[in-house]
Amino acid sequence: MNARLIAAAAALTLGALGCAAKPNQDMLPGAVYAAKVVPVYRNSVLTNMMGNESYGDEPDSYTQGQFWSFEVKDSKAKVLAFYEHQFPGAERTTNNDGSVTLRVIPEGAEKNEYVYVTVEDGEIRIGEHCRPGKIRS
Repeated sequence: MNARLIAAAAALTLGALGCAAKPNQDMLPGAVYAAKVVPVYRNSVLTNMMGNESYGDEPDSYTQGQFWSFEVKDSKAKVLAFYEHQFPGAERTTNNDGSVTLRVIPEGAEKNEYVYVTVEDGEIRIGEHCRPGKIRS
């Protein structure tokens, strides 16, 4: 199958689920892994993007991160079902505020690198943690 046929089949499958995703290059500017791994939920509106740094206990645990926040109109349950379908093997965490985070290790990731989606009422956050120097300002 060629790439165009595969993309069309994927779009039809997502459309059949009622949850077509937006193109990621424009929705996740500056993404290292997230744009290749996480589809942006349909009808979502980018409201914020931010960078961060994380230090762990091990000498090589320092990572740089970034995330994008989106407003969504659909219910938390519907948005979460969409992402659970995308990432059936994801590590799932229910946070203290009731939001749910799905975390996956992208292909080609190094130690301590990962991508995540946090779903809460009215908002999703798509983020990534990368080894130093991979994220460009």
